[in-house]
Amino acid sequence: MEYVGLYGGMVLGFLGWFLGRRAAGKKRGLDEVYHFIWNKARSISWYFTFAAIYVMLMLALSGVQLNIIFALAILLFIHMGSWAITGAIYSFKMTQNDAKQSSILVSLLIGVATIIIFSFVSAATGNWMFTVVSLPPVIMMTAITFVQSRKYNRP
Repeated sequence: MEYVGLYGGMVLGFLGWFLGRRAAGKKRGLDEVYHFIWNKARSISWYFTFAAIYVMLMLALSGVQLNIIFALAILLFIHMGSWAITGAIYSFKMTQNDAKQSSILVSLLIGVATIIIFSFVSAATGNWMFTVVSLPPVIMMTAITFVQSRKYNRP
C-alpha cells in the first residue's frame, strides 16, 4: 500500500508539472521572468533543505531516533514545499504592484511554513510543545504585518 502513495504521488506530481507547463506555454507564460522566478526559488529552497539537514543532525546527536524513511520524507517535503512557497512569493511579488497584498501573503506563507516545520520537529521528538511555542510568534508576525500594511497603505 505504501507504494501506491509513493509512486502515485510521483506520477501525479509529474503529470501536474507537465500539464502546467503545457498550459503556460500555450499562454506564452514560459518567458525569462518565469525562468528567473523558478530558478531563484529552487536556489533558495536548497537553503531551507540545508537548514533542515542541520536540524535533523542536531536531533540525532541529541539522542532522538529518526527513521530513515521519515527523515527523507521530511527533507523531500521541506525542499519541495519551500520551492513552491518561494516560487509563489516571487511570482506574486513580480507580477503584482500592490505592496499591501504582497507583504500579507509573504507573512502568511512564512507563518505557515514555520508552523509546518515545528510540527515536523514535534512529531520527530514526540514533544508537541515545539508547535505550541511556535504559534505566538507567527500570530504576532501576522498581526504586525496587517497593522503595518494598513498604516502605510492608506489612500
